[in-house]
Amino acid sequence: MPTASDLIAAVPAFCRLLRSQRDDAEVRRERRTRRLEAVLRAAVSLPSYRRSFGGTPGPDELAALPLLSRSGVAELLGDVRASRPGTGSIPRVRTSGSSGEPIWLLFDPRHQRGRFAARARYLWENGWRPQHRSAWMIGILPGSPDGELTRSRGLGGARFFSHVEDFARQVEWLRALDPAHLYTLPSNLEAIVHLIEARGVRLRSLRTVFTSGEVVEEALRERVRRVLGVEIADGYGTTEAFLGWQCPAGSYHVNDEHVVVEIVDRAGRPAAPGTVGRVLFTTLENLVMPLVRYEIDDFAEAVEGPCACGRTLSRIGRIHGRAMNLFRMPGGALLSPWKLVEPLRDLPTVRRSQVIQHDLERFTVRFVSDVPPEARVTQRIREQLVGLVGPHARFAFERVDDIPRTGRGKFMSTICELAR
Repeated sequence: MPTASDLIAAVPAFCRLLRSQRDDAEVRRERRTRRLEAVLRAAVSLPSYRRSFGGTPGPDELAALPLLSRSGVAELLGDVRASRPGTGSIPRVRTSGSSGEPIWLLFDPRHQRGRFAARARYLWENGWRPQHRSAWMIGILPGSPDGELTRSRGLGGARFFSHVEDFARQVEWLRALDPAHLYTLPSNLEAIVHLIEARGVRLRSLRTVFTSGEVVEEALRERVRRVLGVEIADGYGTTEAFLGWQCPAGSYHVNDEHVVVEIVDRAGRPAAPGTVGRVLFTTLENLVMPLVRYEIDDFAEAVEGPCACGRTLSRIGRIHGRAMNLFRMPGGALLSPWKLVEPLRDLPTVRRSQVIQHDLERFTVRFVSDVPPEARVTQRIREQLVGLVGPHARFAFERVDDIPRTGRGKFMSTICELAR
């Protein structure tokens, strides 16, 4: 887990990223080729990749390689542990599983430094500085790559507050802090902006709002401009890697030094510019457990051409990933969706879940699983959910073959029918 010393170790990589984001095409191609060669050599040293690839592919063969699914990562982890005994000292990292099957991963130090450096570049290029007073309203999971950040002293003016706390308390904390920068989830931002507007709260020092983890709807961007008078700078990442970020000109730039991102159509071919395709990525800095053409079940628009900002990093268009609805409680209060999503991580064998609020009392938990969970497990989860929402709530569990995306390609982890 990262500490202040880990963040300091990422400083040289961060400085390199500030320069490399404007490299010319030839330098970028040479770097990509060199790093892909190393990653593919590391991959074929593992039995599962060797069987899948049928040989040792070169960097120019990447687009022809088979995809790595979330279920394939479990086999990959076993291969790493068996083939590389020294990795036993590397802590495992667990993804949240809120939009799919929870998995375990291993990150080598270089990957972690690259990940932290890329995130620092995203913040820095949008005006953040460590000494600035900043509000981080997040809920970092114990054991996650960012699990120790809330206790780190390496972030200067950063202050932390849980996004699952009561929204009114969050707003009062923000009012007292009056930060220059705010970092939170889009669903949480929607709720606190609603209260800020209703109560006439002024955040006079606020310069930028940073978001990540969920889809940012255009309606939320417009409301933040109107109520807070600032822009949203969105980051696009997963537990596995930090894929991209929005620059001040509004483009989503890929962290080309850290990952290769592909947007492909249903046939696995590169998606045409202006169309929506599946997101695949290949890590370029994790030689311990490389992820090659890893499909994360997100969709995004393919784009081409340079950005007005002058950066030469690759671009992707609008991201259609996980979206959240806030829940409505009796009396008009709003409830954080994460309060209901997080307990579902304890359901064994569940690959995907979705919580639907039909009215103030009725909820349905839909889940995709090969086998039904034990009655005692669902009862425990039901009791947790009722404890969060209140004794009036009734939760039904529904096992389904699939949970489809919306027509716009988004996966809805939570749906509030009252919001319609």
